[in-house]
Amino acid sequence: MERRLAIISVFDKEGIGEFCKNVSSYFDFISTGKTASILEESGVSVTRVSDFTGYPEILGGRVKTLHPKVLGGILGTTEQKSELETMNLQPIGLVVSNLYPFDQVISKQHNLMDAIENIDIGGVTLLRAAAKNYHEVLIVSSPSDYERVANSILEGNISDELRKELAIKAFYHTAKYDIAISRYLSSEVKWPSSFVMGFDNPQDLRYGENWHQEAKYYLNPNSEPFYKQIHGKAVSYNNLVDFTSAIGVLSELNAPTCAIIKHTSPCGVASSDDIETAFDHAFATDNLSAFGSVMGFNRVITEPLAKKLNAMFVDAIIAPEFDETSMEILMKKENLILCTFSDYTIPDLSIRLVPNGILVQPSNTHIISEADLKVVSDKRPSVQDMKDLMFAWKVVKYAKSNAAVISTGTRTLGVGMGQTSRIGAVELALKRAGERAEGSVLASDAFFPYRDSIDAAAEKGISAIISPGGSIRDKQSITAANDAGIILVWSNIRAFLH
Repeated sequence: MERRLAIISVFDKEGIGEFCKNVSSYFDFISTGKTASILEESGVSVTRVSDFTGYPEILGGRVKTLHPKVLGGILGTTEQKSELETMNLQPIGLVVSNLYPFDQVISKQHNLMDAIENIDIGGVTLLRAAAKNYHEVLIVSSPSDYERVANSILEGNISDELRKELAIKAFYHTAKYDIAISRYLSSEVKWPSSFVMGFDNPQDLRYGENWHQEAKYYLNPNSEPFYKQIHGKAVSYNNLVDFTSAIGVLSELNAPTCAIIKHTSPCGVASSDDIETAFDHAFATDNLSAFGSVMGFNRVITEPLAKKLNAMFVDAIIAPEFDETSMEILMKKENLILCTFSDYTIPDLSIRLVPNGILVQPSNTHIISEADLKVVSDKRPSVQDMKDLMFAWKVVKYAKSNAAVISTGTRTLGVGMGQTSRIGAVELALKRAGERAEGSVLASDAFFPYRDSIDAAAEKGISAIISPGGSIRDKQSITAANDAGIILVWSNIRAFLH
């Protein structure tokens, strides 16, 4: 391999001295500031950039490598050899660069100028220039690649595939960097003119929505998965979607709570004084749908609860913690997925792919209080009625539309979800509640277009209903409620989940 120049300009200096020492038989190094000092301490001969260009670093170090002798040497091709020689520009065959830690700076306490000073210019330019000319310039943008790149150089086996892979990685590095800056500077703009997002570190999933679909879980930069798996088969796409739904329900309820999720919708939710009773009540809502479900809890999984869970078929369990005895019990099932989580928040944005673009909206995390409700019926609710209605509303928000939830106190009795008609959702919820519907409350995720749903609820003994209101036929619904002596309350906000 012909000896060539190498530009070394890194913020993350981990392993740079050893890397350069390993390949020093093939390159003459040019470097900046502290990086040059580290190379010298490692016994590597190095030329300072200012000595190479004949031009000093200026503006407090803001301009160091932005010079024709550097960029011309990187961008020049074999076909341009004569021009390079005429301009006295030496080809540069290796560029090692990584960027100022913008993400780390903005993740801690800082001011705007701190952020701006950590916007890298020279490093980005070096990366993009070298990546553009990757057929002739080897570009290394991550310390994680030092070992394999050094081995390829020493073995004389620098393949075109490796060069291209490293170039793609460099372009992604700069793209992610620009995205972070753009998002930060436009964070106070509600709807920026361009919507940019970057994800990395893909996590393998067992399969996608169906067995024949592959799937990955891509993460926000510098973030960890929202769950930690401690046992069982690998998680799937569906598991993570169901976990998200479970965490959404749990985020709104402070008492010990169990949320049983099937096909992204809650089929049973209950809060109680203890987590075992919460499970009993949630499971009793619809024990048929609970078969093969995902179970979410907001308290430690205890031995008594583990014994109950072990006696049934559950696909996955997610909770803040499992005590030692419960782990021993549940881990006897080889495939049972056990995960922990600590974050009760759901994503701020809801994003959906459509042809030629995406749809973006704030997530429906809006939490209403009793003060937001409007009683529209002649019959007034008691304090307990209002508490019951608020619980039902918190659950119906997470059921697929059209949805209706029947509950009493802090336990669901029947959930109707995913129906194409409002009356269909109500009838399904009533069917699942059965005789238990007598004296219970009902929540609907949208207004009633006709009085038929209220009439159906009244026939089964429902005592109070909460709905967004807002239909042109609201008067029919109010009349129906008054005819049956039912409490009717408007939430004044919809909870559709398509």
